[in-house]
Amino acid sequence: MKILIANTLYHPDSVGGAEVSTRILAEGLSAAGNEVCVVCATGTGVDRLSELNGVKIYHLRSVNLYWPHQPKKHSRVAKLMWHAIDVHNVMMARKLRNIIAREKPDIINTSNLSCLSIDIWRIARKAGVPIVHTARDYYLMCPTSTMFSHAKTCTRQCGMCALYAGPKKAASARVDVAIGVSRFVLQKHLDSGYFPQATRTAVISNCYVPFKDSAAPTERSRRYGGGAVRLGLLGRVSPEKGLEILLDQLLADDTLDWTLAIGGKGDAGYMESLQTKYRDPRVEFLGHVKAGDFLSSIDILVVPSIWNEPFGRVTVEAYSHGVPVVGANTGGIPEVIEPDSHLIFDIEKPHTIIEKIRDAIELLKSATVHDRLLNHAKSFSPASMVDAYIDVYHSALKKAV
Repeated sequence: MKILIANTLYHPDSVGGAEVSTRILAEGLSAAGNEVCVVCATGTGVDRLSELNGVKIYHLRSVNLYWPHQPKKHSRVAKLMWHAIDVHNVMMARKLRNIIAREKPDIINTSNLSCLSIDIWRIARKAGVPIVHTARDYYLMCPTSTMFSHAKTCTRQCGMCALYAGPKKAASARVDVAIGVSRFVLQKHLDSGYFPQATRTAVISNCYVPFKDSAAPTERSRRYGGGAVRLGLLGRVSPEKGLEILLDQLLADDTLDWTLAIGGKGDAGYMESLQTKYRDPRVEFLGHVKAGDFLSSIDILVVPSIWNEPFGRVTVEAYSHGVPVVGANTGGIPEVIEPDSHLIFDIEKPHTIIEKIRDAIELLKSATVHDRLLNHAKSFSPASMVDAYIDVYHSALKKAV
């Protein structure tokens, strides 16, 4: 089977989990005996072709007003113009058409199409190639891909987002199979009228990546033995991640013995404001850390996200190190939490986070908890994800015959 995968970014250009998952999928499909090529955008140089671990990669120089993956501010007018061009980017569509004609894939799997073009669906349909789309975020519904604005989660599309998303919603009728990395993100699209002609929908979770640069889970440097529990928060430090909710609850409670390690970076101004507001010897801002080493040094990971995270890979990564996770009931997070632990708190009732941390401490007293969490992590293995995609591809090809 010959598969073409289209995603905004690909290694070595990587911003977050979507790029990690896309690379794992591409290389896993190649290792399974398929011919795989990836189309991605780049903000530098010229169009070029490379190969990595058996995957052919087309890096297409973005043609728009600016490259959005740079820390530079743009005017509102410039942003509106950029998005208007991005919806049906004629120049990028021409490049995509040439690649599809050259490669002649059996199936096309699209993901985030920012900087490329949703016209790839029209081109694929005209070429008679089945289309599988993976919703990894809210790119098709929101200019920021997050549906989070003014420190709040958007329960529905605002007028501007609906206007922005209209052409994408209409174009999504060309998708044959729609996949979501969680039931939540898939249903969000379906409820909003996306993928009306899809013959199949499926949930295929992201997977975790075994850490190569840190202690193995069986060599944890910390085992909870009572006293102050070491909590951890890992990832980008930004308002939607809910760190302030966690800190407010911890500092307001005078019965829990704790320390909190925060691994990750964020906007310099925001980080400075946090360190000033929450100046407490129990709170450590560690900056960039090696994820595996960080997870091996804490007792409990907390994921207090305010926004509806589509998946929450850090939860699975924690489980791969035998670390229990207390997570918010937002987005796809509850779908990842190990079901028997019941460590999901209500984001609308912030005080419940303390209750769930107490439950997690009790869970740590079980001699089998680490093995149980490790086993749960295995259900999110790269092999499982690749097998699920292959099954979807075969079904899409059968429908196309």
